[in-house]
Amino acid sequence: MPTPEYSSLFVCPQTGERLRQATDEEMEALKASGEQGLDGAWIRADSAVAYPVKKGIPLLVPAAAIPFKKTPPSRKENLSHD
Repeated sequence: MPTPEYSSLFVCPQTGERLRQATDEEMEALKASGEQGLDGAWIRADSAVAYPVKKGIPLLVPAAAIPFKKTPPSRKENLSHD
């Protein structure tokens, strides 16, 4: 997905942080987490949430935000301590 000229205007509607276009790796992570029908995504500067692009339209509303963690948790975080 090409970066639109106006993309510098995209900000998170919740925090006002700038958004950037998701990389191929980030798109794979979003799809692997079960997100369906994504054409792309815009990632908040802190990488905490992604805003989906569906049918070419960026959904920049809080209700559409997808919790996003750029890197998978380490193996230690996945182990339970009973």
